[in-house]
Amino acid sequence: MPRQRLTHLRSDIQGLRALAIGLVVLYHLWPNRLTGGYVGVDVFFVISGFLITSHLIGLIEQQRSPQLLIGFYARRIRRLAPAAILVTVTVLVTTLLVLPATSWAPTAWHVIASTFFVENWHLAAQSVSYLESASQPSPMQHFWSLSVEEQFYIVWPLLLLVAAVVGRTKPRRAVLAVVAAVAVISVVWGFVHTALDPDVAFFDTSARAWQFAVGGLLAFVPAPVRQLRTVLPWVGVAAVGCSALLFTDATPFPGIAALIPTIGAALVIGGRSDEESSWSWGFLSLFGPVRWLGDVSYSAYLWHWPLIVLLPQVIGRDLDLRLKLGILVATLVLAGLTYKLVENPFRKSRRLSAPRRRSYIAGALAAAVLASAALGSVGVATAASNAADAALIAKVTRGGSCYAAAALSDGGCRDAFGTVNRSELPAPLADKPLAWQDDCIDDVTQNTQKLCELGDPDGTTTVLLWGDSHAGAWSSAFDIAGKIEHWRVIVAARNKCPSSLVAPKATSFGEALPADQQRWCADRNRWVSDTVVPRADRVVLADLWANYVFPGGAGKQDVGYERVIDAVRDAGRDVTVMQHVPLTGRTLEAKVWGPNCLAEEPAAACSNPVATAYPASTSAVFRDLVRDGYGGHVRYVPVHQEFCDASRCFSGIGGVSVYFDGSHLSHTYSTSLGPWLARALDRADTLGDSDFTAPAG
Repeated sequence: MPRQRLTHLRSDIQGLRALAIGLVVLYHLWPNRLTGGYVGVDVFFVISGFLITSHLIGLIEQQRSPQLLIGFYARRIRRLAPAAILVTVTVLVTTLLVLPATSWAPTAWHVIASTFFVENWHLAAQSVSYLESASQPSPMQHFWSLSVEEQFYIVWPLLLLVAAVVGRTKPRRAVLAVVAAVAVISVVWGFVHTALDPDVAFFDTSARAWQFAVGGLLAFVPAPVRQLRTVLPWVGVAAVGCSALLFTDATPFPGIAALIPTIGAALVIGGRSDEESSWSWGFLSLFGPVRWLGDVSYSAYLWHWPLIVLLPQVIGRDLDLRLKLGILVATLVLAGLTYKLVENPFRKSRRLSAPRRRSYIAGALAAAVLASAALGSVGVATAASNAADAALIAKVTRGGSCYAAAALSDGGCRDAFGTVNRSELPAPLADKPLAWQDDCIDDVTQNTQKLCELGDPDGTTTVLLWGDSHAGAWSSAFDIAGKIEHWRVIVAARNKCPSSLVAPKATSFGEALPADQQRWCADRNRWVSDTVVPRADRVVLADLWANYVFPGGAGKQDVGYERVIDAVRDAGRDVTVMQHVPLTGRTLEAKVWGPNCLAEEPAAACSNPVATAYPASTSAVFRDLVRDGYGGHVRYVPVHQEFCDASRCFSGIGGVSVYFDGSHLSHTYSTSLGPWLARALDRADTLGDSDFTAPAG
C-alpha cells in the first residue's frame, strides 16, 4: 500500500476550515441573514473524513495490529478533549452560578450526553429541531456535531483496520471498497431518513457517515492536472457559499440538498490548490488571518454557541447588534487563547503521550469528574426547584397575599399593577411553566406522544388540558388547581398546533406552516382525540385562538374545533374552552416581551389597551361555535379579569412578570393563578350564556 502521509497542514484545507467556522458562527448570530450557514458543519465532516482516512492509511501501511488503534485514540484524546472539557466546565459553572435552578438539570443532562459523545442522540430523542425550535436551546447543543465526529473516530479506525487485515493481499483496495460501501449505504439511508423524519435525521450519525466517507474517498484520488487545481477549489467554494446563502431552515437536511456543500468541500480538498498562483484558493488561504482562523476553528466552534445562548439569560435582554459583535470578538479572543494555552500544550505534551495510557487515564478521570458534577447539579437543582415551588405555592395560596395574581383577589392590596421588584425579575425565557421545565411539550418537529402528568397523582378525577403552546403556559396553574381539587391533570400541548382536528396552514400574521408540520399537527391531535380523551373526565381547550389561518379561510376556522367538541362529547366527556391571555402589542406579531419591558420601563408602562389586547379576532372562534349551535354544549372560562383593569392589560402584576416572553405566561404567574383557576373551572357558564364581547365590561 503506497504511503500517504500529510507532511504539513495544507493551506487550502485551513482556508476551508476558516470558511466553515465563519459560516457557522455568522449563521448562529444572524440566522435570518445567512439562512444556510449551518452547512459549515457539513464541510467540517468532509475535512475530518479526509484527514483521518489519510492518516489511517499511513498507519495501516506500517502496522495492522491493535497497537495502531491504541496510539490513534490516545492522540484523539489529547487533540480534542482538553478544549472541550474547558468549555463544558465553563458552561456548567456559569449555569449553576448565574442561571435559575430550572436551567440546571436540563443543562447537566446535556453536559453528560456531550461528555460521553451522545449529544446528537440526546437531542434526537427530545425531538429538537436544530434549525427551528420554540424552546430555549441548550448551551451544549452544538456538541451534537462533535458527538457525531467522535462516534466516527471510534468506529472508522476499527472498520478500516479490519478491512486491511481481511484483504491483506490487497489492503488498499479492501479499504477503498469499505469506504465506498459506507458512502453509498449511508447516502441512501440519509436521503430516506430525511424524507421520513428530517429532524431526527439531522442528528443521525448513520445518515451523516457518507459525508465523512466522501472525505475518505479523496485520500485515494490523485491530484488533478495543474490547470484544474485552480478551478476546482473555487467551484467548490462557490457551491458551499451558494448553499449557505440559499438554503433555509425549510430545506430538507441532510437530504439531497446536502450533496451540494459536501461535494463543494470535496472539490476544494480534492482540487489540491497550489500556493503559487495568486488566483488560487491555496494562495488566498496563506493570508495570515485566514490561516489563523483555520487554526483556531475548533476552539471557536466550542466557544461561540455558549456565548450566544448564555449572554441573553445573564444580562436579561435579547442580543442587539453591538452585543452580537461583542460575541464575535469574544469568540475569537477565547479561541485564540484556548488554542495557544490549551490545545497546543496538551496535543504536544510528552508527559501524556509517553506512556499512552496517561492519555486514557486523564480522559477517563475528566469524564468521570464532569459526569459526577453534572449529576450532582441535577440533584441540587431538583431540591432547589422543589423548595422554590413550595415557597411559591405557599405565597399564592395563603390568605392576605399580595403576590402575583393573589394581589387581584385581595382588596387590601393597594396597586396590583403599580410596582415590580426588578432585582427579583428572572431573565427572559428563564421562568418557564412546568410544560417546559419537565420537557413534556411537543415541539414543531415530528409529533411525539409527550404528555405532562401534573396535579394530584392520586386524584379520582382526570382533567385533560389540550392545545398549543399556550396550553403549555397554563400547565403550572393547572398543576396547582389539580392539587387543590385533587384532580389528575394531563397536559397535551404542542407548539403551533391548536386543539383542532383541522391543522392550520399559517399564522394570522403570514407565517406559512410547512406541509409536514401541518401533517404532524393533525396526526398528533388525532392521537390525542382517540387515545388521551377517553382517559379524561373533563377536557379543557386552551389555544391562542386568533393566531391561526385554516384551510378554507376565515369562514372555516371553527370546523376543526367543532370536530374536536363532537369527538369529546361522543366519548361522554365535558368540554371547556378558555379565553386566551391578552395580546401584549399592537398585533399578534408585534409582541412586547414582558420581562424586557419591566426591566427597562415603569411597570404601568408595560401594558396594552383592552381594545388592542382583545380585538374582535380573539373571540371569533367562540362566536362561530355559538352560531353553529355549540354554545349550550361547551363551557367557557374568561381570563381577562386576571390580567386587566377597566382600561388596560398589564405585563406586571403583584410584583412579578406575567409573561416569560411576549405572550406565554411565566411559571410564577401561571402558578399564582392556580387557586383562581380551580374556582373558575367549577363555576364556568356555557359558552352561549357567556359574555365574551367586552373583556373589560
